[in-house]
Formats: sequence, structure tokens, C-alpha cells
Amino acid sequence: MDLKFKFNANEFAKINSITTSALRKRRLSGKLEGQYIKKDGKYFYSNEETARPNKDEFTLPDVKTKVRRRKVPEACTRYHNARNGHQLKLTNDLRQLARINRRLNEEQIAEITDDIFEVAKQRRAKRLKKQIQTQDIQIRKSNYGGFNQNSFIDVKTNWRPLFPEARDEYQKYLDNNDIKPNNREIY
Repeated sequence: MDLKFKFNANEFAKINSITTSALRKRRLSGKLEGQYIKKDGKYFYSNEETARPNKDEFTLPDVKTKVRRRKVPEACTRYHNARNGHQLKLTNDLRQLARINRRLNEEQIAEITDDIFEVAKQRRAKRLKKQIQTQDIQIRKSNYGGFNQNSFIDVKTNWRPLFPEARDEYQKYLDNNDIKPNNREIY
């Protein structure tokens, strides 16, 4: 017997704390290449670590790191997805306020606060005015079958009024003689 391959299947399984069936499955799947030989229909195994395949090679598991969302604008926050989103928003607002307070003292904060509000109000007013103007332009461009104000013409009908006005002598004369003037008023 070869001195390198000195363990039979039962002994080698006990050394590795597995069953002989598990040892056989490992051998058939190719995990023990170079650690066994076959003599007279029996398998003999070697316990030397140097004979093991892939001794130095190994693969690291796929480590997925969580992507941190830093410096996200207020409009892109996703607090509504969390069960306690309102609490997260309040916490982040308080942290931001604490950072501002560390950089500026109370006098500086009080000085710039009013200016910030005025600038914000002006920007919002400009944005709303521009939005309304663009909507008006879009409405004017499209005609959905309504009256066009630019081509509105005063229309007169041939209907008689419910309460007719008294006719003067000239109008009576025209009616009696069947004379039709060019600018006769028709009711």
C-alpha cells in the first residue's frame, strides 16, 4: 500500500466527521480530486492538505453594501414610504437645525431669517406667476369649440321683442307703404 494514501473510506470519513455516504458523494462530485486512489476496487484516501484542490483559491461572498442617500433635496425625500416617516422627517429637521446653530450664533440667525423668508416668498410668487402665464398661453392656443373672443360679432335676430316699443310716424309710414330703407331696424 502507498504510504501517502493510507486511510480507507471509513477511517477518512471519521477523521473529517462525515458519513461514508457523504464522502462518496464528495468524491463523485469532484471535490476530493487528488486526495484518493483506487486499488483493487477499493478507495484509499490521503489526509495531506497539500493534495487538496483549490487550497489557495477561494471566492469572497457577494457583499452588498447599503447605498446611502446623502444630500437629497426636500422634494425627493421618501419619508412617506416609512411607517414612521413623519418622525424621521422631524429628526432630520432637528439635526439640520442643530448643524446650523453650531455654525451661527443666535444674532446671525435672527438677522438672516427675515431675509430668507422674503427671498423665498418672492421666488415662489415668480414661479406661480410664470406657471399661470404658461397655463394661460396653453389655454389660448387650444379651442375646444367655445366662442373665440377675438372674432366675436354682435348678432341681431329677426325675433320680435316681447314688449315692443311704440313706433313713431316715420316707421309707421314705412310699414304702410312697404318701403324698405337700407338701415331699417328689424325686430
